[in-house]
Amino acid sequence: MAGEKIEKLRKTSAEQELLKNIQALEFQLAEETNPQNKGDLHRQINNLKQALSMSQGESYADLQSGNNELRKRVDELERRLSAMLNEVGKARAGQTTIGSTELPDAGDDNAKLRLYELLLRKYADLINEFEKKTVGEIKSMIDKDSLTVQSLCQRFSGSNYSFGKNYIEAASSALQFISGEIRHVKADMELNFWLTPNEILDKMVGDDEDIAVLMCSVLYALGDEKAEVVIAELDNRTTHAFVITEHRGVFYIFDATQPHEVRDFS
Repeated sequence: MAGEKIEKLRKTSAEQELLKNIQALEFQLAEETNPQNKGDLHRQINNLKQALSMSQGESYADLQSGNNELRKRVDELERRLSAMLNEVGKARAGQTTIGSTELPDAGDDNAKLRLYELLLRKYADLINEFEKKTVGEIKSMIDKDSLTVQSLCQRFSGSNYSFGKNYIEAASSALQFISGEIRHVKADMELNFWLTPNEILDKMVGDDEDIAVLMCSVLYALGDEKAEVVIAELDNRTTHAFVITEHRGVFYIFDATQPHEVRDFS
């Protein structure tokens, strides 16, 4: 019995060391810009993940197979939800649904929304498993090089943009657009999800974390490498995400979930 306990402790210690090494390499990968070095880091991370999987009694190939199956199931769920949301969009725009000659009433709309909620709750565990991200993966979501972010940034920077002279003005324009045009929605169910800038701008909606990541990405694209996303715990024990930065000795808070001037929180 004692021998089994010692073996379990050794195994747990080894797994913790592997996880620590994986996390350190993922941090390094998020900051690495050299393609060759990034490739080497990817290979090291995959080797460590394989070692971790084997120490837990499951092969890396099995994990990959299970992950591929999970992706297929999530893709199918997303296709169903997308089709349903398109029907709701048509109903709200006053169009008829396929195969119908009558306009849907508010009762139909509410019934569909209840069905979507039921489906989301039913598949919440599956979605949450699929949406899991490491610290490094979350950090890499702040992407100034995204074509969507670059295109959005050009709307605020102009042709003669200078970070030193025009940053606050451009950041203010970005804040006004994001807070005014993108609707902030706080999900009321235990469902993890991460939206890309393209997905946010396509539907003009997102939660506070997604909107903060988009805001921070735009600030990075404007040349601000000090911008950071902060997730703070509020007095009511809920959390809220926003962006902080410092420019020319002034500390700023950008909360793009609510309309405000840049200097309101400085």
